[in-house]
Amino acid sequence: MRTNRNRIVFDTHVVRRYPLQTHDQQDLLVIAHRQEAARRAGLPVPAILSVHEQPPVHLVMERCSGTPVMETELSPTAQHRLGAQLAEFAAHMRTLVDWQAEGPRWATLWEVLALVADNPACDLAAVTAAEVTTTLVHGDLSAGNLLVSTDGDLVAVIDWDGAALADPAMDWSALNANCAPEVVKALRRSTPTAEELDRRAAIYLDTWGTQHDLWEQGRHPWLSGDRPVSEPRL
Repeated sequence: MRTNRNRIVFDTHVVRRYPLQTHDQQDLLVIAHRQEAARRAGLPVPAILSVHEQPPVHLVMERCSGTPVMETELSPTAQHRLGAQLAEFAAHMRTLVDWQAEGPRWATLWEVLALVADNPACDLAAVTAAEVTTTLVHGDLSAGNLLVSTDGDLVAVIDWDGAALADPAMDWSALNANCAPEVVKALRRSTPTAEELDRRAAIYLDTWGTQHDLWEQGRHPWLSGDRPVSEPRL
């Protein structure tokens, strides 16, 4: 199996992940550390079994029994079960306020964006980011990174490369966007702070047009030197 960033090889018990991009190969230990830290925090994360820094550079990970939610047919009952479990997962994430400090603080990212962008939406996002209590955020809760059983159990969450301290509204927005409607309904029913998370996510998302333009112009302040990075995930 091949993605835009990795070659993935499976067997009965393990997954071997071979990064294709140079910066991912160089950051292999950091990637492994993030995933193991999330696992130690009690989250449903596959164990890192070994790290190979010599060519071919790769990680060996525990293989989980679940399949990506986008590839799994779920009954209405299973969808409701999954939504409730995703709410528990997200609530747990919102309790994790200590994380390895790597890169700029969440508030600083938005502060520098507001300085570069001539857009009141970016100013409001900077104010919002400065006021929020940051917690562990996965950063890419796509349907492909959520492994589930056919009964609707959340088996594992994979790809912790972008995990950081940020506003949990970002992960909340991703879950709402990437899960089936019935799953989202159950998720929202089990999340008392749903409306507040919606509010903050909408503020950040309102800056997307400006951010995209800055990215196209090579002027986005979140660019990291000459390292190729993707557009910000909002």
